[in-house]
Amino acid sequence: MKPALTLATLFVSASLLSAQVVVIDPTAIAHAQANHVVDLAKYVEMVNNQVTQINTLTQQLQQIQAYVKAFGNPEQLLNIVGANQLIGSLQQSGIGQTIGQLQRTANGIEALRYNGNGLYTSLGQTFTTPGGVQVPRLDQLYRKYGAIQQDSRNFQSVTDDVLRRRENLRNNIASTTTKLQASTTDAETQKLTGVLVGYNAELATVDHEIDNATGQVVTQDAENRADRERQEEARREERQAQTEESIQRYGEVFRLENTPPHFPTDR
Repeated sequence: MKPALTLATLFVSASLLSAQVVVIDPTAIAHAQANHVVDLAKYVEMVNNQVTQINTLTQQLQQIQAYVKAFGNPEQLLNIVGANQLIGSLQQSGIGQTIGQLQRTANGIEALRYNGNGLYTSLGQTFTTPGGVQVPRLDQLYRKYGAIQQDSRNFQSVTDDVLRRRENLRNNIASTTTKLQASTTDAETQKLTGVLVGYNAELATVDHEIDNATGQVVTQDAENRADRERQEEARREERQAQTEESIQRYGEVFRLENTPPHFPTDR
């Protein structure tokens, strides 16, 4: 009986031991480790990409900073040297008058009194006849000469004004040029260059005001010359008509006898 019991005991013990053994799959473990290595590689690659992107962004930021330093920020350049003075000059209007205004304000009495700062002799408003009679001059006849005198005064006023404004413009051009030489950014250089271009254009425009005033004097003188010729032509026409009328009247008063003379005969 004991051998049989012992054998049974061994079988039971063997079955209990087989239930407690842990089964390990080497293939699954190897596959898991391989996946983990792949994941680590992907993570390392992702980190490397992020580092590369960060380095690229840092370089771009440095380039932008260098660009801003070299070219400047136009929004921060609000007070450019000479810009306000240029705007003020552009808003000024010349003091010159148009030829129409000068013609309307021409005064014959002033024309008679005009002496050109002592260069000419005033005519006076009256003259004396050989018989000693004081005759007033017709000032309306002298308005066209007053227009020329007005043009001359206008030319002098415009010239004085232009010379003063030219001096200011030249000083502002010099200041802006000095600032341009010391500019450190491209934005500042471009804005200062624009101001200089504006100053040069304004200088040329101011100079043309003298040309316009000169043209008014020449135009009025030409009109006066044309008027003298017109008046002379009118007088010639009147003299011609008077001559023809005088001849006609002479013919009517003194008719020529066209009948043969009749002489008495002796009987």
